[in-house]
Amino acid sequence: MSIKIIPQVQLEEQNINSVIRQIPLLFYPSPTTLYLHRANRLKELAKNSPFSDYLCFCAQLAQTQADLVSQKPLNKELFEPLNNDLPPLSIENFSLPYSWQDYLKVLLQSSSNLTDQISIVIEQLDKNSIEQLQNKALHLLKGEFHAVDGNEAVFIWSALSVYYSQLASQIKGKAVSENSDKNWLCPVCNSMPVASVIQLGGHNGLRYLHCSLCESEWYVPRVKCTSCDNMKNIEYFSLDSELSATKTECCDACHSYLKIFDQDKDPHIEVIADDIASLILDIKTEEEGFAKSGINPFVFAQ
Repeated sequence: MSIKIIPQVQLEEQNINSVIRQIPLLFYPSPTTLYLHRANRLKELAKNSPFSDYLCFCAQLAQTQADLVSQKPLNKELFEPLNNDLPPLSIENFSLPYSWQDYLKVLLQSSSNLTDQISIVIEQLDKNSIEQLQNKALHLLKGEFHAVDGNEAVFIWSALSVYYSQLASQIKGKAVSENSDKNWLCPVCNSMPVASVIQLGGHNGLRYLHCSLCESEWYVPRVKCTSCDNMKNIEYFSLDSELSATKTECCDACHSYLKIFDQDKDPHIEVIADDIASLILDIKTEEEGFAKSGINPFVFAQ
């Protein structure tokens, strides 16, 4: 199987500024629906995937996340961030309480009877003290992924996502799209993106990055590297054709890439689910010498 090089997508520049002024630069998450949609999409993708078993596992985790939002919603009063020039939910601006671990307990309990390998991971996490779990969570939030076992990180991050997505949904208006250290980091929580998406309806082809933690989405111009801001020699790879809804956007300057999903070509796309299901495209793109600049909460590499 080979990948196809796709010509650069050239946007109409003449009306782009007026378009941007008319559309939101930042979309906050809707936790009550997003995890359920993700679970259903994962189940559908698992039917014809070489990664079927893992997609089914991820679907069960996503379903549990949906149940947690429904049955144990986060009722937290709005807070005043320490520094209005920082993303409001960034670790520098908002201290992580221990309450997120309540979500972790439920996620572990719901997964305890799946496979022997998963049971071993759960046993390892169960042996952790509250402080040890907190330290592992802080490592992940700081981007120190090497400090936490990848299998454990899947459960910890899933619990953190339930917590942060609900917080993000409650602070509408408190984040500014330019308030992250770089425009490729989430302006709400300062975390890395999973991938970018051209939303259904398109907003004239504008794309948004999807946060791996709080699930917010923010505008970043197309044909622009989401890791170094380079706008030259951007290439697009696909396994299928130029009309594929799933591509990798690759930068020759920093040799990074990130997937871009087009919901106008496939309205059923769910960013995190489809990112996992298209791992073969990641493999082929990395064989071309590019390194992924985002993370998927279900795929933590060591």
